[in-house]
Amino acid sequence: MDITNWNNDEIMRLVMAKGHVTQKMLLENLKKPDGEVIPQSTFSCKIRRNALKLEEFQKICQILGYSIKLERLEK
Repeated sequence: MDITNWNNDEIMRLVMAKGHVTQKMLLENLKKPDGEVIPQSTFSCKIRRNALKLEEFQKICQILGYSIKLERLEK
């Protein structure tokens, strides 16, 4: 599936739906090393503003069992 032109919101809706996971469940797994939980409102705003960091997206993919692949386009 080519998601090159998708925004954070579209990508997150897809992976959460396919993984049968809610934002609340996902945030439980995204706790910071000190045990601090990211507020759901903060997380939702980051997604809506398209401000999700690559590191955060990578961790979400690991939690949900996805890999990220980069493929060169054929001309």
